[in-house]
Amino acid sequence: MAGAPIPINEAQRLSQVSALCRLDSTPDEVFEQIVAMTAAYFDAPIALISIIDEQRQWFTARVGLTARETPRRDSFCAYAILASGPFEVLDASKDPRFKDNPLVTGEPGIRFYAGMPLVTPDGLGLGSLCVIDTVPREALSDRDLSMLGHLARLTMARILSLRSEQFIDRPTGLHNRARLENDVSLADAPGMTLVVVDVIAPTRLNEIVKVLGYDFAQALMQCVKQRVQAALGEGNDLYRISPTRFAFLLAPGRQAELAALNERVIAAFEPPVLCDGIPVKTQIGIGVMPLQAGAQEQDWLRLAISSADDARSRGIGWATYAPRLDQAQQRAFRLLSGLSEALLAGDQLRLVYQPRISLADGHCTSVEALLRWTHPTLGPIGPAEFIPLAEKTALIRELSLWVAEQAIAQSAAWQRQGAAFKVAINVSAADLDGPTFADRVTALLAAYQLPPEALEVEFTESALMRNPGEVSRQLQRLRTLGMDVAIDDFGTGYSNWTYLRDLPATILKLDQSFIRHLSDDEKDRRLVRTLIDLAKRLELRVVAEGIETQPVLELVAEWGCEEGQGYHIARPMEADALLGWVQARSA
Repeated sequence: MAGAPIPINEAQRLSQVSALCRLDSTPDEVFEQIVAMTAAYFDAPIALISIIDEQRQWFTARVGLTARETPRRDSFCAYAILASGPFEVLDASKDPRFKDNPLVTGEPGIRFYAGMPLVTPDGLGLGSLCVIDTVPREALSDRDLSMLGHLARLTMARILSLRSEQFIDRPTGLHNRARLENDVSLADAPGMTLVVVDVIAPTRLNEIVKVLGYDFAQALMQCVKQRVQAALGEGNDLYRISPTRFAFLLAPGRQAELAALNERVIAAFEPPVLCDGIPVKTQIGIGVMPLQAGAQEQDWLRLAISSADDARSRGIGWATYAPRLDQAQQRAFRLLSGLSEALLAGDQLRLVYQPRISLADGHCTSVEALLRWTHPTLGPIGPAEFIPLAEKTALIRELSLWVAEQAIAQSAAWQRQGAAFKVAINVSAADLDGPTFADRVTALLAAYQLPPEALEVEFTESALMRNPGEVSRQLQRLRTLGMDVAIDDFGTGYSNWTYLRDLPATILKLDQSFIRHLSDDEKDRRLVRTLIDLAKRLELRVVAEGIETQPVLELVAEWGCEEGQGYHIARPMEADALLGWVQARSA
């Protein structure tokens, strides 16, 4: 038995089945009522709402049948979708098409069948509403056929309304992301352009919710929607695709309008958005993604959102998708994923150590622990690439703790071999946001029996801006234990001397960008001399970073800089080579 013929418009029909019909098994009260009414009206033991898929029929609601689906080849309803009117079988056991059908010869023992197709507005049959009996019947009367047709149209209206509800973003009343994906899939035409308007960074919206509440945030996005719609004008349907992002589609041939539309949207958000009397400054970024044929197979929405994020981060208003940007983001994601694995692997991360010397007598005062990573497939990854990525996630805390433990263990080993120099570790703003890092370092010092005086912590000025009060408290805890506290890369951040006065810092490290060109830049010379003088007035020990020549070393020493670090002195080296370097220098 081959089953019903395949409709000539089968590809389009299956596309509509996929777009309109729910595959989940969640009961729908309206469908349940319809099949109950159908069974009662026709006094039939079985009533079904059946959807015909590629290989099966499945039931969105049913009365009198335990099965949720059957093979399509056995389906009576597969015949019903071939016409726009009713399909009846009065006695299936005598019908050549069905007499050997397992649903006739076995359970449920179908004899009578009457089905009305469920037809979309464009004439495609999705399935049918049917009544089934286990005994033969006469053909339905015109009145009964009219009622079955009415109930089928009611079923179809419910299918369309459910899909419409799934396509609506309730807070704004706009079409949602699912509708956008459906529209792009159905259009599937080259030349269409997707534009994503990202008005407020998600982190910014979270702050608004925390301070002003969820209802205010919802009202704000209503105001944003209205402003975007006003800027776009008539003829541009707007979608809301995430809490902070909107989108619209430009049909082929409208690319000439793109720049003007984007500029209008950007200009519309130059003034703050006024919501409930509160002005909110937005951070707009617009991403443009030209769509190709077969767009449903592309990762087009992610790429458009990435372009919008890129436009906002660079402050350029709007940006068209560029493969290089996606490659960079894919690499960043791969590195973040790999970094998480590296923390567990045990053989990818390691520390190297760069010496710092006294400029008075040349002996090694401390070594800075620097993190290195060898990715299993990408090879060596520079810290300038992976550390900023980690700082955007919780990974930076885990990395800092890993570095702290490795450095403390190594310092304890060197101390047992008679070393007198300190080991310096870098800490991030996230490490100083609470007590966790300081607690862990304290526990590690005790576990490895390392005196706190053998450890030094370095932090950058940017860490202060995140939470100055808490940063100061955590640094004070470490300083009270006996550790030196160094401000790293001084001069590249905010350089606020009030912080220097109030923080428990003991060391100021001048950034290498000032030191490197001292031999030929008079402005840098004046600036460095001033910084050294002011730091010494605050009783801070001054370290010059980035010393690459002997003349520069001599200059900073002459100006009162106590210590130096840089390639002229020593490059970062492996732990097993460092002790020999220190001993050779002391000989």
